[in-house]
Amino acid sequence: MLGLTNKNLREFFVLSVLFLFLRSLSSFVVYKFLSIYDNRIFSFTDLKFYNESNINIFSPNFFYTLFIRNIGYNSDNLLSLNFIFVSFIFSFLTITPFIFLCIKILSRKNSIFFISILSLHPYLALYSLKLDSNIFATLGVSSYALWIFYSNKNTFNFSIIFNVFSTIFRNALIPLLWIQFSLIFLFKRDFTRYKLLGIISLFLMTIFITSSQIFYGFEYISQNFGCYSYENIDKFLQEILSPNISKILSLIFTPILHMILNLGAREAIAIYCFNLPSEYAANNLINLLTTFSFLIFHCFLFIRLLIYIFKEFEIRKLALLFPFSILLPTLYGTAHMRYLYPLLPFLIFVLFLPKNFQILKKI
Repeated sequence: MLGLTNKNLREFFVLSVLFLFLRSLSSFVVYKFLSIYDNRIFSFTDLKFYNESNINIFSPNFFYTLFIRNIGYNSDNLLSLNFIFVSFIFSFLTITPFIFLCIKILSRKNSIFFISILSLHPYLALYSLKLDSNIFATLGVSSYALWIFYSNKNTFNFSIIFNVFSTIFRNALIPLLWIQFSLIFLFKRDFTRYKLLGIISLFLMTIFITSSQIFYGFEYISQNFGCYSYENIDKFLQEILSPNISKILSLIFTPILHMILNLGAREAIAIYCFNLPSEYAANNLINLLTTFSFLIFHCFLFIRLLIYIFKEFEIRKLALLFPFSILLPTLYGTAHMRYLYPLLPFLIFVLFLPKNFQILKKI
């Protein structure tokens, strides 16, 4: 269906084995490192909320909550080898679209570099051991990437179906899904009757998902969470400026600061600032070094993306920015690096794109 020859299948297998080997190695190293850095060793703070709160269709990530409750995934068995293995395989499956894109777009050398960086990234390695809801966000972004980098009717079908499926489990994908439908309705004209019926059905599902999560979305961006929230920034500025000016400046500075948090800060930093309790960071020097290392590397990836878009600008290249719509709620809501990680495979892949590569050849 995707035009894979026997040679392509062999290359896909080799790159998959390379990824699994290096990711296993990096996951083991990260797991061992955490035992000396973070006294909790391995944690998933949201898991208790998903398992113990009363839920209904309007609850955040309702279907993800049902999923983990039905399989029995909770804080007591977080370190179970069975669940770690399932999480590891699931995280691998979510990036297989990028392995396919390596075969179709990148050179062999660049494919190896891409797989190596992606598999050895310590933050991605850590979250490959957890059934976090952002696994579904990664699948959604990967599906979108498959469509824009290798555009044909098959990747279009795959992308829109898997994006709707992923959004059912991870509400952060809602803005990206609406953008994708906008691109479809604005530019795509070659619908058969049955395909149009399918698109309308998926669009109605998108309306339902959005309606069920929109109230939580407003609640999310109004949360006074952590020391870098809009309210806390406003309080700080009011100590040196008038209330009206401080509110205006807070509206400007909050999304900038939150974007920085997304690019490099652990969740604990968003809550406790840089002076973390010892149970979260046994060595504060390591905490600072790793934070700034992540920030510098991720800023480099983002700047490289912007250069690729605007150096030889074409309007269609703006489609490379659309996946970042999943970060929009974090600009005034809770912000830390966990919200960025679904975008990291996408950012790293763009780093190795051929110079004159054209995206969305067939919308």
